[in-house]
Amino acid sequence: MEDKVFSSLIQVVRSMVLEGRCPWMRRQSLLSITESLAEECQEFSEAVVEAKPKKEVISEAGDVLTLTLALCFLLEREGMCSVGEIINEAIAKLRRRAPYIFQEGAHPVSIEEAAYLWELAKCKEKENQE
Repeated sequence: MEDKVFSSLIQVVRSMVLEGRCPWMRRQSLLSITESLAEECQEFSEAVVEAKPKKEVISEAGDVLTLTLALCFLLEREGMCSVGEIINEAIAKLRRRAPYIFQEGAHPVSIEEAAYLWELAKCKEKENQE
């Protein structure tokens, strides 16, 4: 069920951004959508911190998700990269920073081990960028 619902949201946001079905979205730039996303993240954070009703937390989480997807499609619209490239990089980064997630039958790692592996991978990534 969730895969179909998630795919549906992706297609709606894709049509808003890439097909221009939403006049507000047609006017958005990477900077403006980033500002809107930051505002929605703040609203989500406030809803959680203030223990707002479940419906409000869900609504704010939906806004964050929608604008995150919109940002990805805006990057594609601007010719910077495809959404597929973004997804592939996100998965590759998780493989580097949290390889235990992808290992079948591996022993569970502690929070300390996970944090260590994450930071170690980040350091290696920075070394490779220089």
